[in-house]
Amino acid sequence: MCTHDPTLVFGSSGVFMSVSQKQLLAAVALSLGAAGVAQAQSSVSAYGILDLSFGSFQYAGLDNSADNSSTTRVESGQMTTSFIGFKGTEDLGGGLKALFTLESFMRLDTGASGRSNTDVFWARAANVGLSGGFGKAVIGRMDNFLYQQALAFNPFGGSFGFSPTIRLTYGKWGPDKGDSGWSNSIAYYTPNLSGFTAAVQVQPGESQTESTSTGVMAGYANGPFAIGFGYQVAKSAEAPKADLNDGAKQTFGLLGASYDFGAVKLFGQYGQYKGSGFTGTTAATDNVKTKLYQLGLSVPVSADGKVLASYGSQTRELTTGDAKHEILTLGYDHFLSKRTDVYAVFMRDDDDRDGYKAGNTVAFGIRHRF
Repeated sequence: MCTHDPTLVFGSSGVFMSVSQKQLLAAVALSLGAAGVAQAQSSVSAYGILDLSFGSFQYAGLDNSADNSSTTRVESGQMTTSFIGFKGTEDLGGGLKALFTLESFMRLDTGASGRSNTDVFWARAANVGLSGGFGKAVIGRMDNFLYQQALAFNPFGGSFGFSPTIRLTYGKWGPDKGDSGWSNSIAYYTPNLSGFTAAVQVQPGESQTESTSTGVMAGYANGPFAIGFGYQVAKSAEAPKADLNDGAKQTFGLLGASYDFGAVKLFGQYGQYKGSGFTGTTAATDNVKTKLYQLGLSVPVSADGKVLASYGSQTRELTTGDAKHEILTLGYDHFLSKRTDVYAVFMRDDDDRDGYKAGNTVAFGIRHRF
């Protein structure tokens, strides 16, 4: 689901945006702007990220398969999934504020909305909440905590196109059975306590066949050092992922840390994922334990540019033996301004299963924030 890097807020129809969707988006923008003018104690803003890249894309897959075929194409949202959003706050007095967030994914290469044909319109975020001295409470659709931890401690952030951590967790061969965001969820975030923060999230199943999913996270950041841990128990899923069968669940734990030495920033992550209760044709590959680790670095080479490198490895403990998937990504990111950057990336994607061949991706892109 939701895709972004740690600095960018957080992971419908598959055809061009319909007239009704355009009218809805325009109406929201106009009404939010009017609300911001009418009340001085309120603030509303429109924002987003536009990301497009061009290159040769090839992934690990069976020899002569669609995955393993090298294709030259234009792609949207490879470094950060493109989206448009609206957010606002209202000062209720006494330190209490009301807040909302509405965010919609876009595919700039075709002009379509959503990440895929199965996305709802506000798939990135759709929530309201309250904040104050007690922290923050939010209800609606939002990122889950595993995804927030996954993007926070690797140099490519929430890149579904290039980040080894994200691809090995949420990609085609990743163990995650849900999305990077949860609908129908409630989350509470503590205030920042001298660098320490924590949060809890609950997603009711809302039916007799679906159970409640839960998540927690905690972290500490002080100067150049940061560490965080996320854990969740997922018992249901929704589009674009297939729902979990009754009685199935996945447990996820991900630990990450980073340290900025100035000349180089180092990243590290280790995670474990375990599935149980899955039935059907994929039970043999779903009811397994998966281990993941990632090592990365970011090296500033000028005031505006930095070299990025990340290596990730995923090992699944199958009954037929361990299956290992490795991704190495190297990149250079150069900022032309505070809002616009260009990047070049090479990615080596390798799967050691019999009959599988590695894939090499080379891409060049531009990303603009507004």
